[in-house]
Amino acid sequence: MKTAQRFKDNVESESDGAISVEVAAGGSYGSVEEIADLVSQNVVQMSVGGFLPIDRYASEYYFVDSPFVIEDYEHISNLVQSEKFQPARDQLKERGNQNIIGKPIYRGFRHFTSNKPIRSPEDVQGLNLRLPQLDTWIAVWEEIGASPTPVALDELYSALQQGVADASEGDIQQINSQSLYEVQSHVSLTSHLLSCGTMTINNDFYTGLDETHRETIDEAVNEATEWGASQGQSAEEDLIQEVADQGVELIEDVDQEAFREAGRPAVDQLFEGEWAETWDYWRDV
Repeated sequence: MKTAQRFKDNVESESDGAISVEVAAGGSYGSVEEIADLVSQNVVQMSVGGFLPIDRYASEYYFVDSPFVIEDYEHISNLVQSEKFQPARDQLKERGNQNIIGKPIYRGFRHFTSNKPIRSPEDVQGLNLRLPQLDTWIAVWEEIGASPTPVALDELYSALQQGVADASEGDIQQINSQSLYEVQSHVSLTSHLLSCGTMTINNDFYTGLDETHRETIDEAVNEATEWGASQGQSAEEDLIQEVADQGVELIEDVDQEAFREAGRPAVDQLFEGEWAETWDYWRDV
């Protein structure tokens, strides 16, 4: 929302009011799937969200939102703006009538909450881990040795409190906003998935603008998304400290590479069966 407002301020100022933007809060137009379709139909011209449009219209490239594939923000930023990723952009345009513009917007790494320290794959063997109903995520965590447990997000607190699930994973904002530190004693910085937002724009709308207005939008988006990424990184650091201040034990010495290698057979299999190219191909960007 803040990045969208930043874009609005930028573009209206730089265009001297020739371009106006109405910012609507998340959920105003329905689910993320519905919003992706509305952008495709030019009912909504732009959206700030995750990588769901890639899943919807270029699913071979949805590895960008799966555990252990992306190493850090520099990696995802280079990847989605690279020539290697151009086929995904082409599919998004052809099938979904929209483009990704600007840089990925940093939202934060996903970590573990539990009632014991999580430092290595050995620590999650047989652990009832709450996961969203995403087959790719489930496959990777099963490969590592966890026992995925489907629980709706709005039931997560009670599931952990009642022992339906032993542990959860999520970004630090989720851990904080859900007050999971009240029902879990440890937060382990596994950093197994980097969540990022994206800005998308309807292709018909964008190509229908004159060149000056397109350039104005491009400049406004680039500045806003770069600012949003910086804000996200700063906020993550503050939230980690806030969670630690609640009395949980923060586990920082996690063997992240051991987790990555333990999940590799499942990740490689997903690339062989569902995703474009190979993991090594995308790691070398």
